[in-house]
Amino acid sequence: MALIRLLQEEAEKRDLLPAGAAIDAAMAFRLVRDMPYIRASSREPETILREWRGTCSGKHYLLKGLFAELGIPARLIACTAVTEMNPDNLHPALRPIMEAGNGRFVDVHNYLILDLPDGEMTVDATWPISAKDTDLIVNETFTLGEDQKIACTPLQTWVVPDDQEPQEFKNHLLTTHFTAEELTTREAFVQAMSALFKAAQGKN
Repeated sequence: MALIRLLQEEAEKRDLLPAGAAIDAAMAFRLVRDMPYIRASSREPETILREWRGTCSGKHYLLKGLFAELGIPARLIACTAVTEMNPDNLHPALRPIMEAGNGRFVDVHNYLILDLPDGEMTVDATWPISAKDTDLIVNETFTLGEDQKIACTPLQTWVVPDDQEPQEFKNHLLTTHFTAEELTTREAFVQAMSALFKAAQGKN
């Protein structure tokens, strides 16, 4: 099934889109951005849509496919990042994780670069609009041709080859650039963030 059609069906099912409404690039971005930051059972685009959840990888694997169906070529980008966090400024559920990791959160982050007729555009749909009152980087608007903010500070950046499975590419970067201890902290942090979004989702 075409991704745009499946996106439309799943959005309508959740009352996020009027029946029969057309989906353009801005709407596709908003719908994917506002999926809860919760790791899905797989990062396949169809799974992200049916479970209506994802982290930076799954969301951007999906968005790349959606933009392709809309006639907008996009490159999937992977970058290493190290973020220093003060545990005192974090949600209580995250503090012990960051304290154990000495306040360092490492990651290989995914985002997109669109190739538009007038140039490139950076797109990052990682954090939903519900997180805009936090310290997370949330892109509230989408205008073709206007760069968005990347949800981290990239250290090294790669274009993920189209002929390579993107999650394998990401996993290789993770294991070659970070220690096992750093990756343990990363995994615990992602799981805790997912749990917070699940809890928030349950209250709505």
